[in-house]
Amino acid sequence: MLPFPPDHTPRYQDFSIKAISDETLREGGERAPFGADDQRKARLIEAITQAGITDIDVGSGITEPAFVRSILDAKHLMGRIPEQAGFSFNLTLKTWEPLCEELERQLPRTYLEDIYVSIGMIEIDSESHLFEKVCDRLRSIGVGKLRSSLLNAFSSTVDDAKYEHLNRQIERCRRQGISLIRINDSVGTLMPDATAVLAANLVRDNPDITFYLHSHNDRGLGTANSLISVFHGFQMIEGGVAGVGNRAGLAEIESIASVFEENDITIDSGPLDQDKLNSAALLAEKTFMAAPDPYRAVSGFLVRNENAGIVNVPDYLGVSRPVDYFLNRIGLFPTYIKQILTESGMNTEAITDDAFIDEVYEELAARMDRKYQAKRDEYDRLTSEIVGFYDDIVRLDEVQTCALDVMSRHQSIDRQVTLRAA
Repeated sequence: MLPFPPDHTPRYQDFSIKAISDETLREGGERAPFGADDQRKARLIEAITQAGITDIDVGSGITEPAFVRSILDAKHLMGRIPEQAGFSFNLTLKTWEPLCEELERQLPRTYLEDIYVSIGMIEIDSESHLFEKVCDRLRSIGVGKLRSSLLNAFSSTVDDAKYEHLNRQIERCRRQGISLIRINDSVGTLMPDATAVLAANLVRDNPDITFYLHSHNDRGLGTANSLISVFHGFQMIEGGVAGVGNRAGLAEIESIASVFEENDITIDSGPLDQDKLNSAALLAEKTFMAAPDPYRAVSGFLVRNENAGIVNVPDYLGVSRPVDYFLNRIGLFPTYIKQILTESGMNTEAITDDAFIDEVYEELAARMDRKYQAKRDEYDRLTSEIVGFYDDIVRLDEVQTCALDVMSRHQSIDRQVTLRAA
């Protein structure tokens, strides 16, 4: 495994990074089984930028350049998006030709100069220097800023061979004048210790490059790895609100913001608004038709609900935090009923009557049991509907059936033409 540089010192608080890069729109669109309409996506961008995020990755699809045009119109002509907000568009060396054509067709040169284009899969056809040719092509149509996304299938460690391969790709980017590079944990296999070593070495060996980590959450480590990357030197951080991203998602930006606030980590592009980020996370679920996650860290809509019963350890420890309380059977004890009634100001005679407290306990328990059964039945129905909702995804075999339908339609037209000619 690659070792730490001998002079490396991590930083955990009281430092600054350049920016947060948001992937909600791009990966949300790629992940959503049924897509998302442009109007909802635009409202989501407005919510994310109003929360203080200024680096937005907008999309990668063939229809997205037209959407980018509408977003830049909203920024420059309508003032709906903050002036400091910037946008990037993704293409790979497998998709560059139609996307270049659409970028040139949809965006005026002033807009092309205003956006980043991020290039991925740069190893493709390297013998014929395809990456370099695509950089030239993008510049010829007026794109003023390029960044690169380096894809990796990391194992749990980063060995010397993998590290040297990365540096060769970084050098290719450097020769193209690209100084903003995203390191992709493309299949979510990096471990935090390997992330730390990777970040420390890349920053030490490439002081002219700004790095950030694209950290997938396949092992539940996306947010941890993203934080580790900046603790060990990366100058930007990336994620999605609500952790939106392909498969298990990306690092959760609202969780990152919470850690930053607690550790006095600031962002050169400006402060973040935690409440607005949390609202944007809920909006992201609606935009991409994702089933709401009520207990997601920081932004889940039930995450601040705390069992108020005897089992409430945070309150016992004197931890102060904004919460809403509830009671269930696990937390229900006669002793706690007496405490609640005392704090509510009920008369002492009733509170000291053990028979009365027991009766209240039994009535509450019966109510909870009835509510549980009703909610159990409702939950089973809702989960069945949700699974059914996602079951209608367009699968790959539908490409073939669609092609056969088109072929059949063409053959029918050909027969009609032949009959008319006869």
